[in-house]
Amino acid sequence: MKIKFLNNTLRNQRFQYNPMYFDERKNRLEAKKKQYEELESSDLSDERRKEIFRDNIKGEWNRTQYRKSQNQSSNIRVLLLIGAILALGYFVFNGVDEVDTIVKNIW
Repeated sequence: MKIKFLNNTLRNQRFQYNPMYFDERKNRLEAKKKQYEELESSDLSDERRKEIFRDNIKGEWNRTQYRKSQNQSSNIRVLLLIGAILALGYFVFNGVDEVDTIVKNIW
């Protein structure tokens, strides 16, 4: 008779998991290459040309929107830093004693 619980050794469980990697940039690049190959072959219908044109404009729109949002967040950060530096400069030149009175006036 075999006593299994005394002879049991712990082993790592193995799973058959193969992670899938999705590279959006690579897919966009392949789509662009395909578009340019179609444009060079010049066998495109008018409908396909319009579709390619719409995709190009949509890509430009997305890039400008992204750039605009990045500029806006950057500007907000710069304004906050300038405000913090001005507040620190004010407290350095006027002394720390006035901090209590300013805090009491704010509350």
